[in-house]
Amino acid sequence: MRTVNTTGGILFAAVLAVALTGCSGGTTAGPTATATATRTVTATPTAVAESPTPTPTSTPTPTPTCGPSSGADAAAQPIADLPLPAGLEDAKWDAARADTSGYEACAPLSWVTVGLDLATGSSPVAILLFHDGRYLGTATKEQYGFVPDISRTDPSTIAVAYRYAKPDESTADASGRADATFRWDDAAGRVVMTGQVPPAG
Repeated sequence: MRTVNTTGGILFAAVLAVALTGCSGGTTAGPTATATATRTVTATPTAVAESPTPTPTSTPTPTPTCGPSSGADAAAQPIADLPLPAGLEDAKWDAARADTSGYEACAPLSWVTVGLDLATGSSPVAILLFHDGRYLGTATKEQYGFVPDISRTDPSTIAVAYRYAKPDESTADASGRADATFRWDDAAGRVVMTGQVPPAG
């Protein structure tokens, strides 16, 4: 007698039925759609420290450089270095009695006068000139006798009236006069003199 294993046949038939059923539906499965989610990432702006915009400023107006406020201080070294007049090398300039009333620390042109120690009325007097308080030198190379009369014409100009004794005049009776003007010339950077000085003795 032959034994037939029906279990395998039943299993095969079941699988075949399922396969045929899938094919007999008449519909074809469409392609599987894959959904793609697109996400836009917006970067958060990073704060950037901005340099402050400089405020426009006007160019400052230059101010003059002024000398010492004291005429005595401004004239001390120039007097110490001042040569003595010819023939009076044993004398000395009297810095303690220098007239500093014409000195101005910031003036384009100012002056200090100084005479000799133990001077007489006709002894030489030096006129020291200053620009913005800076010593320039003496008004003239030669220092003339008698105290001159000095006045300011404008901030850059001074007028000097010299006295001198004419021939056959005593010093007490001196009537000679010479007028000169000293002006600071800003363009030339120096003092310009016009006029006359006493005649050579």
